Amino acid sequence: MTRRRAIFYGSSGIEHHLNFSRPRALLFDLDGLLLDTEALAREIFIQACNQVGWERVDLEIYSRCIGHQGIAIEQILKEGYGDDFPFNEINSRFQTIFLDQIEHQPVDIKPGAIDLLSYAQVHAIPCAIATSSRRQTAKYKLNHNELYKYFSAVVSVDDVKKSKPNPEPYRLAARLIGENPEMCWALEDSPTGVRSAVAAGCQVFQVPDLVQPTSELRALGHEIVESLYVVLATLQEQS
Repeated sequence: MTRRRAIFYGSSGIEHHLNFSRPRALLFDLDGLLLDTEALAREIFIQACNQVGWERVDLEIYSRCIGHQGIAIEQILKEGYGDDFPFNEINSRFQTIFLDQIEHQPVDIKPGAIDLLSYAQVHAIPCAIATSSRRQTAKYKLNHNELYKYFSAVVSVDDVKKSKPNPEPYRLAARLIGENPEMCWALEDSPTGVRSAVAAGCQVFQVPDLVQPTSELRALGHEIVESLYVVLATLQEQS
């Protein structure tokens, strides 16, 4: 496939050139990338901690959980806060508050998401989801925000033996839409998701949300951009 360059300007005003091959498919993370759920989840985590009387809330520890699910989150929190951290009680309250919140008020869609998905739909570029959310939760979020119609496949944490940062979610998402990961663009916000997509062999764009990329993460060689509008501009330039 031909490589072309898209140019964009970051907040520093420095000109950047993106050297990406035109994709056969787009593979999307969900939370923090398409939906503005990570900031909401952080607020609800603080609220749940307060409700059970846990006062030692360190958001740096919490930020390590972003992009993970289930047992991995429990391990991160207990390693950070100590074995006395009441994970089960806080998690139960978190889930109740979070699900009630998104049921009564749709989560904001990230800037550029609809434009990018609509462009892909018009130009017959298949799209798939690779998320660390549970399948039922992921489908609910997609349906509730009228995004499900854009995707040919949804890979959740329930569909894989190993979740992110393992490459399995992205490899499966590519396989379900009949493409090799190397021919796909993977779009991520979290370091955990980036590592998964890079390991799968995808061409990776990161749109950072709550967690900014470290020098170690940048060394992976993926593209870091300000919004999904940059991804759309790159795709349009390759048409």
